[in-house]
Amino acid sequence: MMILLWRISYLDSQDRAYKDRDLFLDTDTLDACTKAVIETAYELRDTGDRRGILKFRHLFHESQNVTADLCQLGQHPMTMSSFCIPDYFEDENGKELNSKEMAHILTGKPNAVMFPAGTPAYRIKLALAEKPPIQLDTIELTQAQLRLLGYFVRDLQEMVNSKFYKENPGTLSGNFPDKMLLETSVTDAEIRSFVTIFRRLYMEKEPCNFLKAVVMFGDALQGYPLAEYILGFGCEYKVELDRPPKFVPYVGADKIPFTRKQLLDVHIYTQYAHQPCPKRERQYSECLAVFGNSKPLLTWVFLNEMWASAIRIRNAGKHIEFVYEHYCRAHNLNPDVLTSLAADHPGIGQLETKQERQERILTEKATELAKNLWEEAGQPSCGPEQFIKTARQKLLDVMGWEDN
Repeated sequence: MMILLWRISYLDSQDRAYKDRDLFLDTDTLDACTKAVIETAYELRDTGDRRGILKFRHLFHESQNVTADLCQLGQHPMTMSSFCIPDYFEDENGKELNSKEMAHILTGKPNAVMFPAGTPAYRIKLALAEKPPIQLDTIELTQAQLRLLGYFVRDLQEMVNSKFYKENPGTLSGNFPDKMLLETSVTDAEIRSFVTIFRRLYMEKEPCNFLKAVVMFGDALQGYPLAEYILGFGCEYKVELDRPPKFVPYVGADKIPFTRKQLLDVHIYTQYAHQPCPKRERQYSECLAVFGNSKPLLTWVFLNEMWASAIRIRNAGKHIEFVYEHYCRAHNLNPDVLTSLAADHPGIGQLETKQERQERILTEKATELAKNLWEEAGQPSCGPEQFIKTARQKLLDVMGWEDN
């Protein structure tokens, strides 16, 4: 039995107050197909489509006394899981509300606009501004600017398509500080590959890092609301880098004496980009000491901050990329930019590795041998599959290999 608990925030239009409602669903009450679909949607909610489960909202039942209901359900063996969708709101009747509808309910004014608390001024300004079409024929970019923006767009696309960006920084478990375990879904090589791309957009000395692209874009589109938005985004990005890491479990962000930028710089320099000098080694040791000498914790915070910075770069960079590509098409331009190896050589990574080839051939031959062993045994009803393990071990013994 799987019980799904869903807490929803709703806005009561009668007293204009936010309230909570608790819903639950016993998936064992559903037909097999619906049960499988809902459990799949729940298990995959963190992989991109967290709102996918909304289409099954009608199957959930509201609980008037969640404690009593859980006590009753707890009398049976079950798996209980809870979740919420932070950007989903309803009215008192269970109808989804968007921000405009909530603003109308709260103020009584049909044209009211609502923004989340803490929304930066530059974002509000863009949302409320008149947005005239960008006249690409009036924008002037030099060949040098086109070349630099071309490299920014190239590197942005590589970063967004990297495995580390598409996944997440991983998980941290165990006891602080001595017995902690960092686990990721990407390999060390994939993280190193991401750092190589990220540092082109992050490091100050790069010809067209993110902040240089922001300034170039702002100058080129001066007078357009989008230019002010991108410049504001760049200022916010810089301010965020000069703040301490946002979340540091076991230690506390208020105990961190260095900024995100200092953390990124030291870790990239000592672990990825260079053979560290004594100064950088000392800085890394000082960082590590603040984290209770827990390398898993330090690395996890570094990966989180790097990933968060990459997301900020992408959120603004996608607008720069859009305008750049439309500008090139409108002017029939093909800037002189060296494309990535992956774009030039689609065959990279297509061949089997030695390990993959060994496993494929071993599996094929074990299957053939298993069939022979099955026939020699008089073809019992269990089929050749029962002999595969024995056949595989025979091959490994003869070859002198150990099973992976």
